[in-house]
Amino acid sequence: MLFILQKSFCQERQNLAEKLGYPADAKLLIIHADDMGLSYSTNIACIEAFENETVNSGSVLVPCPWFPEIAGYIKTHPDLDIGIHLTITAEWDLYKWDGVLPSSEISSLINENGYFYATLQDFAVNANPEEVDKELRAQIDRAIAFGIQSTHLDNHMGSLMVSPLSSLIQYNILSFSQ
Repeated sequence: MLFILQKSFCQERQNLAEKLGYPADAKLLIIHADDMGLSYSTNIACIEAFENETVNSGSVLVPCPWFPEIAGYIKTHPDLDIGIHLTITAEWDLYKWDGVLPSSEISSLINENGYFYATLQDFAVNANPEEVDKELRAQIDRAIAFGIQSTHLDNHMGSLMVSPLSSLIQYNILSFSQ
């Protein structure tokens, strides 16, 4: 009996192509605009790409200086496929950012100059999992407060995959997003 129920359930589920109005066997190409909110020029390029339909997905760096600008655009375009690009590193030499939370609450994520670490190695060596969790939740909350209805979560530079703490972080983020 269980087999019949499982088989019936599977037959009724739609795959992504079907949910988007395409045949079940359609091949879809997702072109993703990464690092939205990083800078003014990044935002302009991403907006143009969405307007010209050369991209169909994107993700936002919430802690970055130009986040409010791109959040305003996203809020007025609620049908866009926009994710939150969870950010706990700042890799540029002369262009830096820190967290959404005060540095005192996420001190293990902040280097001696007051910014997120530039490298995955430095992040992995220093990061406290509880502080990572707090910061990522704060980024999600900030995006929501700015009117972004996120369709997905991803992470900047693969930083959530670099150490043993990644399984804890992934579990917490997944449970938070459901």
